[in-house]
Amino acid sequence: MKKTLSLIMALVMLLSMVSIPAFAEEEGWITLRVEAYDRSVAGFNVEDCWQLRYAQEHFGDPNKIKLQFVAVPRWTEGDVLTTQLGGGTAPDICMTYNGNLVNEYITYEGLWKLDDLLDQYGANIKAFLGEDLLKFGQQDQDGDGVKEQWFLPARRLSVANVGNFIRKDWLEALKMERPTDIASFEAYLRAAKDANLGGERTIPMQFDLYESDPLINVTRFMDAFIDFTQVTEEDWYAYSGFHEMLPGSKEGYRWLNKLYNEGLLYENFDINDDTATDSALLNGYFGFFSMQPDQPWRTDKNYQKEMETAVPGAEWVSVNCFYNESLQKHLHDQYAANGLSIIIPATASEEVAIAAVKYIDWMCIPENMFALQNGVEGINYLAVTEDGIPTQVQNADAVPDEHKMHAGDICFISNGLFYGSDEKNAAALALAFDEKYQANIVESYVHAGTDAWTQVSFSIPIQASTDYGAMVKSKQGEFLSKVVSCKPEEFDANYDAAVQATMDTGAKEIIEEQRAAYQAGEFRGTFPGIAQ
Repeated sequence: MKKTLSLIMALVMLLSMVSIPAFAEEEGWITLRVEAYDRSVAGFNVEDCWQLRYAQEHFGDPNKIKLQFVAVPRWTEGDVLTTQLGGGTAPDICMTYNGNLVNEYITYEGLWKLDDLLDQYGANIKAFLGEDLLKFGQQDQDGDGVKEQWFLPARRLSVANVGNFIRKDWLEALKMERPTDIASFEAYLRAAKDANLGGERTIPMQFDLYESDPLINVTRFMDAFIDFTQVTEEDWYAYSGFHEMLPGSKEGYRWLNKLYNEGLLYENFDINDDTATDSALLNGYFGFFSMQPDQPWRTDKNYQKEMETAVPGAEWVSVNCFYNESLQKHLHDQYAANGLSIIIPATASEEVAIAAVKYIDWMCIPENMFALQNGVEGINYLAVTEDGIPTQVQNADAVPDEHKMHAGDICFISNGLFYGSDEKNAAALALAFDEKYQANIVESYVHAGTDAWTQVSFSIPIQASTDYGAMVKSKQGEFLSKVVSCKPEEFDANYDAAVQATMDTGAKEIIEEQRAAYQAGEFRGTFPGIAQ
């Protein structure tokens, strides 16, 4: 027994001695938690992807920093981040498109001020973003007349936002030209329905209602109905986010109501079901949809390629038909040069905050950005041009799971692929896609830049948006569902009641505060109307 006990003790001592170096190796290491969007790409594990392993090897290991990617669903990121920040569980580096949330935490000084950290550890960040772009993340919170850096605005390389797509094969079958205004577009929808061009499940027009921003998809064509002879620049900024309340918009929603009641509109438009939408797109049931300018041809979800497999000869092309009569323009909103907002919550220790800035700075070094955005030659892409731009970029389905990636979500400082110059960046936009679709993509981007106006934002917090924003968005979702799907004779009553409900829920306060911000000169963006 004693002999056995002695052997056990000796073994314990031996194991303890063996483990000493392992513990010693961990001394001085810190963990850096980084938010990463999860877009539910099949086979892509956000929390254990090639990009994480690359960053760990080339940044984390040399600096004794353990990187951890924290997955957050893309389309509910604002709600998730609100909960995490409120509970003190947010990652050390967070990103969001929710400017009101960022402004709220600036007001309460719940974020790290980044000026000193950037001066010491962010030379590459400053070089990549530049002074003009950095200003988007600056505010004078203490009122001393000096603006401080509270967040990093990602650099948006392509500001194009609106892509409207129509079936070329349906137009050819109908012997119709591409629509150029609302009347010719409506004629196409009705003809496609009458001819059952998508079979028994023909759906001439589709758009989605996203819970986080219910009107984001529909506003892009409802703006064609706004009467800009009755809209001042001040009104445009005051009613940012509430275009349904601007003069003329009511007739636009009446038009949608007519399409719905004639069976020309996707009947489940108010149910956010990506699976059903994808299935209908891939099987060729839709005759029109609206998303990003390159959406049909993206490698992670190639609607065009898969649709033509199911329906030989099917083809999406860009259409520029939402013509505003009062301006005589085909309006398109475009992003500002700043992309998402990158923040470091105050819950991070100073050591972790330093590590966060160092990581983002490392990301801005050209060779690191190239790797995070493009992956491995021979796997994610097969060759490069003389200018070093990857070509023959592989569809996500053709890439092994261990090398699947999402460039924009992991290399978040750059909203778009960066190759060192505007010329190379533009060339890369088309090269990133299958050669047979490049002409369609170029045309779509041309349309997206036609008569474009820059989205509105404010350089001071809109407190009412923080207080009422979630409830207002919910009411806007109810508004869209009711006014589009009600009987035509009930439209006016439903529209007026739904607008009033949105106002009563907090929109009135938001509009008033946005008007005050405009009057104080604390606004960004452009007014597409005529100066009055």
